[in-house]
Amino acid sequence: MKFWRARHSSGRIALLTPYDGGNLGDGAIQEALIANFRRWDPNIQLCGITLNPARTSALHDIPCYLLAVTSRPHYHATREPTPTSDCTYPSPPAGTSGIRSVYMRLRSMARFFPFLKPLKVLVRTTDEILHLIRSYRLLRDIDVLVVAGGGQLDDEWGGCWGHPYALLKWTVLSRVAGSSVVFLSVGASLMDSLLTKLFLRVALSLACYRSYRDHESRQLALTIDPRADGPVIPDLAFSLPLIRYESVARPDPTRLRVGVSPIAYAQPGLWPTEDPLQYERYMIQLASFVASLLRRGVFVTLFSSSCPDEQLFQDLRARVGPGLDHEALARLSSSDVTTVHGLLLLLHSVDFVVASRLHGLVLSFLASRPSIAISYDRKVRCLMDELRRADYCLDIQTFNSDDLFGALLGLQSNRHLIAPRLTATRRQYDRLLQPQYSLVVQLLRRRRGGPRRAVTLEELTHESTSDVG
Repeated sequence: MKFWRARHSSGRIALLTPYDGGNLGDGAIQEALIANFRRWDPNIQLCGITLNPARTSALHDIPCYLLAVTSRPHYHATREPTPTSDCTYPSPPAGTSGIRSVYMRLRSMARFFPFLKPLKVLVRTTDEILHLIRSYRLLRDIDVLVVAGGGQLDDEWGGCWGHPYALLKWTVLSRVAGSSVVFLSVGASLMDSLLTKLFLRVALSLACYRSYRDHESRQLALTIDPRADGPVIPDLAFSLPLIRYESVARPDPTRLRVGVSPIAYAQPGLWPTEDPLQYERYMIQLASFVASLLRRGVFVTLFSSSCPDEQLFQDLRARVGPGLDHEALARLSSSDVTTVHGLLLLLHSVDFVVASRLHGLVLSFLASRPSIAISYDRKVRCLMDELRRADYCLDIQTFNSDDLFGALLGLQSNRHLIAPRLTATRRQYDRLLQPQYSLVVQLLRRRRGGPRRAVTLEELTHESTSDVG
């Protein structure tokens, strides 16, 4: 099976990510990877390995392949392409369509006939084996598998049989197929399961290069495998090529505008770890803060960098409304942006940002917008610490609306100092990230024309020490 047929290709790279097109942070990372690899070598051919190939192919204009065939809670694999997608799929082995048809029928029937459930296990196992075969055939045509960005080392979303198993499967298949594996600026989070640690230990050990987006992610990886060391390199989104947005139109440039991005943290049905009381407390405090801004004549725009958070807009509006007049409520708006470009455009239209998602904050900093973080996770605190913005990082479990308002006043008084520092930091981080792209390009050049085998860490670092040092 041939995934590409270009004659003048410098090499073939597959970008693996638990991305379904709905998280704009993951989208920013993919755009950064694609743009920077093509900047280093326009002849490099790229494909994606994602949870929703059709959607990600349409968003990023590269062929994509399915990451997993079995969905887990909060880890949903979308198998079927949409009619409007330009996504390219490898041809399935003979008989796959018939087996899949039988599987779909049995799955539907098992909802009503419990005695058929054991057959579902058999069919799912067969489906997984077929996916292993197809994935191996794909990887025979791949030079480097790049596991890049996001919370890749994590089992909170989908458990150990979600992304940890997917990483194990794809890295093992890559090495068997003769492809090299690299981990670029990956993040680590929840890894409680022993099986998760085993899967990730094997996956990390098969890589010829590893880097981590923060020091604590690196330490967590080392607890899994002391040999899984690597440099700490900033989040890949910091290398996203930026368009100039100075001409963004504003209805009233004399009025203060604040972008607020709520997060579905602990909300039942939308978050893996549910805590109704914590969610209720968070929403009460955030709604109080938004209401206080509206009373003072501030324009507030609700926005989301991840699909589940959009469902909070209505709840937040309902909590803000009581006690406010029509004029104040008219200053509250909601954004429905679904692309990275659209979100950056929105961020350039506001003066300050309040967000919780890591990449909601990263993209705000890329837009040079002073921001307040309501931190729900270690990775958010790490980001704010590294950017020397710890004074503007509040804990989601203990903050209140007065804390938020006080932090906003601090941002206002220091705005003239913060924005230039953010611009300088972005440029510094981009310079730190470029050697990683150079390293992968060197890896491709080493493999081109050589034997079909994976390059070892010693071989790679011997040639690239000056770049990654």
